[in-house]
Formats: sequence, C-alpha cells, structure tokens
Amino acid sequence: MAGALVGGAFLSASLQVLFDRLASRDVVSFIRGQKLSDALLKKLERKFLVVHSVLNDAEVKQFTNPYVKKWLVLLKEAVYDAEDILDEIATEALRHTMEAAESQTSTSQVGNIMDMSTWVFAPFDGQGIGSRVEEIIDRLEDMARDVDVLGLKEGDGEKLSQRWPSTSLVDESLVYGRAQIKEEMVQLLLSDNARSSDAMGVISIVGMGGTGKTTLAQLLYNDQRVKEHFDLKAWVCVSEEFDPIRVTKTILEAINSSTSNTTDLNLLQVQLKERINMKKFLLVLDDVWNEDSCGWDTLRTPLIVGAKGSKIIVTTRSTKVASAMRAVHTHCLGGLSSEDGWSLFKKLAFENGDSSGHPQLEAIGEKIVHKCQGLPLAIKAMGSLLHSKVEAREWDDVLNSELWDLPTDAVLPALRLSYYYLPSNLKRCFSYCSIFPKDYEFEKEKLVLLWMAEDLLEQSKSKKRLEEVGNLYFEELLSKSFFQNSVSNESCFVMHDLVNDLAQLVSVEFSVSLEDGKICRVSEKTHHLSYLINDYDVYERFDPLSQMKRLRTFLPRRRYPYAYLSNRVVHHLLPEMKYLRVLCLNNYHITDLPHSIEKLKHLRYLDLSGTSIQKLPESVCNLYNLQTMILWDCALVELPSRMEKLINLRYLDIRRTQVKEMPSDICKLKNLQSLSTFIVGQNGGLRVGALRELSGSLVISKLQNVGCDRDALEANMKDKKYLDELEFEWDNENTDVGGVVQNRRDILSSLQPHTNLKRLHINSFSGLSFPAWVGDPSFFNLVDLGLHNCNNCSSLPPLGQLPSLKHLSISQMKGVKMVGSEFYGNASSSNTIKPSFPSLQTLRFGKMYNWEKWLCCGCRRGEFPRLQELCINDCPKLTGKLPKQLRSLKKLQIIRCKLLVGSLRAPQIREWRMWYHGKFRLKRPACGFTNLQTSEIEISDISQWEELPPRIQMLTIRECDSIEWVLEEGMLQRSTCLLQDLHITSCRFSRPLHSVGLPTTLKSLDIWKCTKLEFLLHALLRSHHPFLERLSISDVSSRNSFSLSFSLSIFPRLNSLEFSDFEGLKFLSISFSEGDPTSLNRLEIRKCPDLVYIELPALESAHYHITRCRKLKLLAHTLSSLLRLSITDCPELWFQRDGLPSNLRELEISSCNQLTSQVDWGLERLTSLTKFTISDGCRDMESFPKESLLPSTLTFLRISNLPNLKSLDSNGLRHLTSLTTLSISRCPKFQSFGEEGLRHLTSLTTLSISQCPDFQSFGEEGLQHLTSLEKLEMNFLPVLESLREVGLQHLTSLKALSIYGCHHLQCLTKERLPNSLSRMTIWSCPLLEDGCQFEKGQDWEYIAHIPRIVIGGVLY
Repeated sequence: MAGALVGGAFLSASLQVLFDRLASRDVVSFIRGQKLSDALLKKLERKFLVVHSVLNDAEVKQFTNPYVKKWLVLLKEAVYDAEDILDEIATEALRHTMEAAESQTSTSQVGNIMDMSTWVFAPFDGQGIGSRVEEIIDRLEDMARDVDVLGLKEGDGEKLSQRWPSTSLVDESLVYGRAQIKEEMVQLLLSDNARSSDAMGVISIVGMGGTGKTTLAQLLYNDQRVKEHFDLKAWVCVSEEFDPIRVTKTILEAINSSTSNTTDLNLLQVQLKERINMKKFLLVLDDVWNEDSCGWDTLRTPLIVGAKGSKIIVTTRSTKVASAMRAVHTHCLGGLSSEDGWSLFKKLAFENGDSSGHPQLEAIGEKIVHKCQGLPLAIKAMGSLLHSKVEAREWDDVLNSELWDLPTDAVLPALRLSYYYLPSNLKRCFSYCSIFPKDYEFEKEKLVLLWMAEDLLEQSKSKKRLEEVGNLYFEELLSKSFFQNSVSNESCFVMHDLVNDLAQLVSVEFSVSLEDGKICRVSEKTHHLSYLINDYDVYERFDPLSQMKRLRTFLPRRRYPYAYLSNRVVHHLLPEMKYLRVLCLNNYHITDLPHSIEKLKHLRYLDLSGTSIQKLPESVCNLYNLQTMILWDCALVELPSRMEKLINLRYLDIRRTQVKEMPSDICKLKNLQSLSTFIVGQNGGLRVGALRELSGSLVISKLQNVGCDRDALEANMKDKKYLDELEFEWDNENTDVGGVVQNRRDILSSLQPHTNLKRLHINSFSGLSFPAWVGDPSFFNLVDLGLHNCNNCSSLPPLGQLPSLKHLSISQMKGVKMVGSEFYGNASSSNTIKPSFPSLQTLRFGKMYNWEKWLCCGCRRGEFPRLQELCINDCPKLTGKLPKQLRSLKKLQIIRCKLLVGSLRAPQIREWRMWYHGKFRLKRPACGFTNLQTSEIEISDISQWEELPPRIQMLTIRECDSIEWVLEEGMLQRSTCLLQDLHITSCRFSRPLHSVGLPTTLKSLDIWKCTKLEFLLHALLRSHHPFLERLSISDVSSRNSFSLSFSLSIFPRLNSLEFSDFEGLKFLSISFSEGDPTSLNRLEIRKCPDLVYIELPALESAHYHITRCRKLKLLAHTLSSLLRLSITDCPELWFQRDGLPSNLRELEISSCNQLTSQVDWGLERLTSLTKFTISDGCRDMESFPKESLLPSTLTFLRISNLPNLKSLDSNGLRHLTSLTTLSISRCPKFQSFGEEGLRHLTSLTTLSISQCPDFQSFGEEGLQHLTSLEKLEMNFLPVLESLREVGLQHLTSLKALSIYGCHHLQCLTKERLPNSLSRMTIWSCPLLEDGCQFEKGQDWEYIAHIPRIVIGGVLY
C-alpha cells in the first residue's frame, strides 16, 4: 500500500509530456508534410520507454550510487533535448498555420506549403531534425545498455531504507522550547469536546520532517495530568503505509497489554469496540501520510463509542491529512527559537552541555545553529556530529559544508522521504524551485506562471485550466511543508533552508544561481539561471552564458530598486539564447528591445516590469508560444498593433503603464486568462466580449469613452464566470448633467458582472444612482466592495443583504447627505428578522464631506452582527447617529468628524483611535476599558476615565478644559500605565500648575497649540523627568513676552528638544553643569518670531538647528564645546569676534544677510572646523572665500544659491590643502574657479558643479593638478562646450565621472581617460552622446576601456 503513495519518478512526468507531444496532431501533421519518417520518432519513443521502465528504481538509488545519479543526469539531458526538438516542430507548424490564416488567396496558401517543404532540409544548429533525433537515440541506446550494469530493475524497484518506528518514550532532557505549546495542547486534551457532536476530538500536529512533531506528541502522551485524565491510552506509529488492520491490532494490543494473532479486521474492530465502550481514551497516531478519508473512516468506526472527551493526536507532514481526519484543532509546528536551538546544540556538542570553555567554538556553533533554521532534527544531528570535537577547523568544515556532504544520515533521509512520496509532476515543480536562493520570497501566482512556461503543468483530464492546475500543485506542496508562508510578507512564500538544500540536491547542475564572489559550476547542462542583480550589470558578468547553450530560464533577482543591464546583453547575447522559455528583465533601466527578440521562438514568459521601455518592437508579436507578458510599471505608451498574433497569450499585466488604449484586435486572444487592465479608447469600443476565459482580476478604465450601453453590453461581463476581482474606473471629470448622467447609469447597468465575483470596486462613476445589480443578494460570493468618488450619487445602493460581504469601503461621495434605510436593503423594515450586513467585518467611510445623518435600520436582529472594524474619517458635517451597539466591534477609528454626537456601546473593543470626534463618546463597558489592546487613543473628555488602559502607549489629549488635574493628580503615574508618547493638543490652561506628574515610562512629550502655556511650562521646567527622551513645544501664541530658563539636568535622558512657532518667547537660556548626565544630541529652534537672545549649553554630541528666527541678534558666548551648528534665515544675526565656539566642527549658514564678505566672521579661528555650508542670501558676495576666511582644517565645502557669486577666490582656496569635497550649485552668475583654479586643492576627492548657467570653462589650469580626485560631477551647465582642455586624462585617481544636462557640450577628451575610471554616466547631453556613441563616436576609443559606461540611460 505504501507504493500507492509514490507518484512516480521525477522524469516520469517529463517523459509522459514527450509521449503526448509525439502523438499530438500538430507534430504528426507537420512530420508528414515534411516527408520525415514516422519510424524515426517511433524509435525515439521506444528507446525512452525502455529507460522509463527503471526510473522508479533509479530514483531511489541515485542518493546512494553516484553512477546512477550520473545516469539520471544524462537521461534528463536527453529529455530536455527531445523536448526542444518537438517544441521547434510544434512552433514551426504553428507559424505556418498563422501565415496560412493570414493569406487571402489559394495561391498564397500554396506558397506557404512550399515554404514548409523547403524548411525540412534547413539545418537546425548545423544539424537537420533527423540527425538530431538519431543522436538522441544513440545516447538512449547507450543508457539502455547501462541499465543492467547499474543493477536497475523495472517497476517500483528498490524501496527507501526502512525507518525505525517511533515509540511513546521520550528523553525530556533533550527537549527545548516546547513548554508553552505543550501546555496549550494539554489543556485541549483535558477539555471535554463540549462543542463537538463526536465523543472524540482529533488534534493534529503538522510540520515538515524533523520539526519535532513526534517529540511533542510523546511529551503530551507522558504528561502526568494526561495519564490521570484518560482511562485508556495507545500509541501507534502509522508511517507511510496506512493499514487499518495493523493499526487496529496495535491499538488493541496496547490497550490489552497483550498480543493478538488474528488479522480479521471485523473481529479486531468488534473487540476494540467492546474494550473502549464508554471509556475515555487517548490515541496517538504518529507519522500519518494517508490523505484518503476512506481509510480513516474505516479506522474510526469502533472508536466513536468511547466516552465524551476522548482524544486522538495525529502527527503528519500534510495539512490534507489533518483535513481528511477532520481535526478539530490543528497546530502547525514551527522551528525552535535561536536561544532554544543553541541550548539543544550545546547539550549535544559539548561535554555536560557547557560551552563556556570554548569561546571560539561557541561563535562557530551559533552560526551552525542558525544554518539549521530552528529544525530540531538538524540541530541534533549537527550537535551529535561535533560531540567531543575541539578543533575549530573541524567545526568550520561542518559550517561551510553542504548538508548532503556531511557524515550524518539523519536529516536528509527525513526530508528525502517527503520528496520520495511526491507525484512525479510535483517533483518537477519542486525541483524547479532550486533556482531560488535561500530565504528568497516568491509569489504564488508568479511561480505558477513560471511552471507553466517550463511546461511543468499537466493538462487536466477534468479540463481544468492550466492556472488552476498550477494552483493545485502549489497548494499540495504548501500542505506538505515544502513551502511555508513568509513571516515578513504575508502575500509571499519561502522554503526552509534545508528544503532548499534538498531542491538543490535533486536538480543537480541543471539549475544555477550566480552569486557575487562565489564560484559557480556552469556547463552545457545548465538550463535554468537566476542571479542577484547588481547596480551595474556589465556585459562581462554574463560570460558564463556562452557555455549555457540550452538555457531555458533567465531570471534576475531584485536587489536594487533600479539597475542597469548592458545593452550588449539585451541586443546581442540574449537573442542568441534561442531555447529561452523564461526571460525576465524587470527593474532594469533598459529603453528598448531588439527586433531580434523574435528569434526566441520557445519564449513563453516575458517580464519587462519596471523598465524604461516605451515601445515594444512589432516582432514581439511573432512569439507565438508566449503565454505571459508582464509590463507592470514600465514606461510603455502603447502596445504592439498585431497583438492578435499572440494566440497562446494567457496573462497580460499592463498596470501602471502609460498605455492610452488597447489594440483593436485584442479580442482575438481567445486563450487570454488574465488581463490586468482594459483601457477604453477614444472610439469607445469595449472589446472584451470574446474574452470569455478571463480570470483573476480586471480593471476597466476610461469608461467615459464608452459611447452607449450597447457598447457596454458587448463586453459580456455576465459571461465571465472566472473573474474574481473587477474594478470599473471613469476619469475624474467635472460633474455631468442631463442625458450624459443617465447614459453613465445605463452603461454601468450593462456592465453587470457574473455573480461569482468576489471583489468589486467602482471609481468616479458620475451617474445619479447605481443600477439595481449593485447590492443584489444574488452576488453570493462578493466579499469586498468599494465605492469611491461617485459624487453625483445622492444615496448609497442597498448593500445590506449581500450574504458574504466582509469588507465595505465608501469614500468621496459628495452627493450623499443621509445614509438610511435604503442602505440596508430588504432588512430596513422593523419586522424583518434577517440582520443586515450579516457577514460584514470591516466598514470604512472616508471624505464624505456632505454626509450629515446616519439612520439605523431598526430591524429586530440589528445591523452589523459581525462588524469588527469601523472607520469614519473626514466627515466634517456628520452629526450622527452611529449604531448604538456593535457587539463584535474590536477596532473603532473616528478622525476629523467635528460635529459628531451620540455614543456607542462596544463591549469587545480592543483598538480605539479618535481625533477631532466632536462630542461622540464610546460608552464604558461593564468591565471598564481593561480589554483595550490599542497602542494609541485620543480623548477630550478625560473625566470618563478613572485610569488609562494598561496597554496604552500613545495618548493624545485634545481640546480638554480640565487638563490641569490630569497632570497634577497623578493619573498618568499609576503603576498600570505604560504610556510612552503623550500629545497635549489645543488645550487651554486656566491656572498655574503646582506640579507635573509624568509616568516613568514616558519617552516623548509633544505640546502643540495650547493657550496660556506659561502656566504649564514653569511647572514642567522645574520638575525632574528622568526618563523623557523627546520634548517638542510648538505653535504657541501669546500676547505677552516671556523668557524660558532651565537646566538640562532635569532631563538626563533627553536626546531631542524642539521649540517651534513659539510666539512671545523673547529670551531662551538652556544651561548645563559639568558633571550632570545628559543625552541631548539634537536641538531645534524654529520660527520663533520674537526671539532675540539664545544661550545654549555646550555639548559635544549635540547638533543645533536655528531656523527662521528673524529677530535673533545674539548667540551667547558660552558655546566653547559646540560641535555642529546650522543657522537658517536669521537676517539680523551676526557674529562678534568671539561669537562662534572655538571647537565647532560643522557649520551651516543660510539666508543670513548680515554675513557679507566685508564682515569678519572669525571662521579662521575655528581650528576644528571640517564642514562648512553657505547658501542663500549674501547678495553682495561676488567672490568667495576671501583670503584667510576659512581655516585650513576644512575638508568639506558646499556653496549653494548665492545669486551674485561669479568666481572662487584663489587666495582664499590656497591654504585649503585638506579639502576633500567641494560642491557648487545653483549660483546663476558663477563663471570660474579663479585665476589659479583649484590647483592648490591637492587632497580633493569629490568635485561637483551643477545648475550654474554662466559657467563656461575650468580655466587655463583645468583640473590636471587634482591627482587625488575620485568623483567628478557636472550637471546642467548649458553653455559649457568642451572638456578637452580640462585634462581629464591626468586625473589618475578618478573613479566616477557624471555629466548631466550639458546641452552644448560636444567634446570630452583628446586622450584616453585614466584606467582608474570605473563608471562614466552621460545623460541629456545630445552632442556629447553622439561623440561617445558605442564603437562609432569620435571619443569612443578614449572611453571604451571603462567597465561601466551609461550613455543616454543605456549601459554598454
């Protein structure tokens, strides 16, 4: 019976595909038309049949016999080659069929036939079809002769080595990290199945091989509480063969503590029934594989007589087993945490589990444990392997070895068993996943499309679509733990590292992943390639492709949001990879595809998403096998005109492109299953009626172009039963009137979809009302509905009786003033027993600017019985009334609804966010708000609170008139409060505070737009706040002038302090005493219009920002240790001779008009200054810097937006010998670097000049003296014409050269640029781009050696 689990060897499915192809009508007809002998292909089939007969045996022996593994590799190679030949034949037959269909006369049809006959003798890769087939036959005959030598047998052949059965005994000293799971499951075992009609309850433990399912079951089985709870217990190791006779016999023997000799199932079941009748029993079925519920039904028959509360524990690798056994609870067992994994490893690897004496081995061991990814079996195997080994070299060998190379026979067999019992078609799909590296997150839909492109999906006998077959395959692998849900991205999946190792093992050298810094084994056998994208993927990186003659998959993996791919790869290399089936170029900055793309006649999957391609070559339409074309987020403006030739296209994604309308004949793509968007063109045609097979999601946009309802009817939306998601979009137009409005409604009425629809969104519909089908209860599958920006509608459609609706979103409907009985549908009557919105879980209203009233339906069963989340945002006129009671509500959000009144009772409320919510109140539940789990709330009437919810982390108190007692009475300091962020907003203080009591957990305090704030500040700034890390005081309006003076000693942990929009503040003094603890690293004083004087503490770690303090005149003289200072838009400020701190390291000055070239700034005395930025203002400054203005310590100088600056002063630059970075930008009159240029800046590594429209040249000296320069940028210098005199060839350290937007620049150099240069970018410089044209331009010979050259956005 175990054999029934084996679906066949890996290559069985591949060979079956071959046999089907050999028998297909297209191939047979083509062969006869070409006068090619049928006998040759029949002989090929017979030879494959010979080797096919021993595949199952070879599948097992490959893991122990390297010669068998090599034999399978050779066979797989032959299968690939035969597939290629048959695919060429089928493709050529398809081409001639297409050409014949286009032909208009019988004469031209005859001509096509003559073309076919001449094609027979045309060579394929230097060989004819016949000779290629004969070559494969010769290889197969050699392999057939090797069958006996290798000892391969027909049929199922040799079985996997027998595993020891599990027992109920467990060594608890080797169990870590399962205490919590065990306790939860013990409680399940001790419960009495009160909600179940069965006396017994099935509890399943599901996980991949090696996760410790059996160990957990043993812990439960041996728990003392469990032993005392059950009358009878039995443990059965079921394993691969689910034999009801053996299992029943084992249960009976365990209960009776004696052996039984009978094998009669009836007798055994009768005895078992009598023995357990009305007894509470516990049965463990360990390692169950059988997914057929019939076997389980046979086994459970005598068990149902047990007493209430009986339990069965099932351990399995498949969730389908749990479903077949009708488990009432399923626990998916994950891996161990890093800490628990390390504890287990230490226990086994070190004497007495003590690693403290081996710190070097500890470091390596932790990496080994990480490699095991929490799999207990792997951790045990590694720990046992390294037990008593004390040489670091031996541990490193284990760390750096592949799993299958290690001398342990524990991990791989456990995982291999799961693979062994996969059907052959799933083995192929799983093996293909070896192309993904470890930790790679993949999407289900994309993977199914890749499988389909590689011909890995079998045509279903039940006529299922290929996409459905692929989804079934995926779910099967997911249920068996080959795939796992990603923790970081819920829409993606991953493979466990050890499962990935298994995929690498079974795929051998046919799949390769190119990684930087790693040596890859590539050969002619490599058919599938993936690699990690670099920011610049140069041509030389793809040298290995020259060996991959049969490459089928070219799959880059994204690392950068945008990257460059060499134009030579796209135009010359890839079109020669003629066996490619998958070509992915997503997120590369490529601007076009070559016409030669049509050479890729096998291509089925083309992904150009995120590229800069605006137009596809028409030759794309000659890719007759193309199934998937992904153009998402590329720069495409139109689709090819002959798209109808892509007769096999099934998936087309054009979301976020600039395509304006669809090609006229797109309706001829009869195989199209998924179309992301249909864009209605100006002619108003909605040509999707013939696309009956459309599935998945579809957006129909620009519906304003549909002329009449007759055109809409032709779309046949009612017939599209496979569509799950549908979105209707009109452009956001001005409000329509009269007949146009009625026409909009008629059009939407004619677009009524099939009732199978699950998600519907209608955007910018401008009719006065929705058609009757919107909200019709016949849409029994509709789960998600959205109505957005439908401004002419004065009422909402009747949605209350949609039986499955879970998520409803309504926004930007300006015409709606009242939501009443019409919204609830037939449930609006008070006599109606049926509740409205029976399944709704989330309800969102947003930007309903004219909505005033919400009337409840008044039906006896109420409304929204299952509503868990209610969000009402930006409804400024809404007064009420909300439903009075929402028993299931867990999350409530009301934001910017200032007129809202009333109250709501929600006993299960967990999350609550309310801002500007008028006088609306959430009624206090009987148990108080202790169940509130939200991390943030906003309140105004704080009197309803006796204490804050224990889990609250962020609190906003807005427009509260009794704020003083909250801060004084200690409500915020109670022990249950975990508050971290407090916002006090728009509150009025009426009296001075005696004290301020902040919770010890508080880290951030924001005070905004409060009146009479001085009443708070004086108390706040004399109290001690030992845990506060951030303080912000802003938008303060005061008629009276006042001063603030305080010491940072009251804020020992404060790292950010901000005063902004602070009227009335005239003097600010912040002191700091040496020896006091302080953490301040950022102080910002911004937009304080009355501030005249600032005295700041001198802190080495702090960065001070002073911005838009227009009356500020003086910074105090106590800043001797200040390191970083930024001053912006303080026009009255000027520096006295001692006005800047002597230890200042970074200074930024912007829009400070008192600072002119005639004023002595005293900067030369700042002997620690390294970074200086000057920008804006300084209108009389024509030359900068004057002699001795800047200190010689300067390493960074940025000059920006000085309106009258004409040149740099050579005298002021002469002594800046430490300067490494110089940037000049947005100086409209800047012309030169002075008489001596930059020759004295001998340490300069980065030079940037940009947006200086008068800049013409770098002077006579040029840049030739800058031998340390590594990066040179020239951007938007419109009058610059030549760089030949600059001396670029002398910049021997130059690594990067960038030139942007220099429209008149035409000459780059007169000599070869230095060998140090690794990247050059020229963009939007038309004349220079011509001169640097690849292999043609006048300057090309001087730059050809640069590894990364980007010209006009193209990497060469």
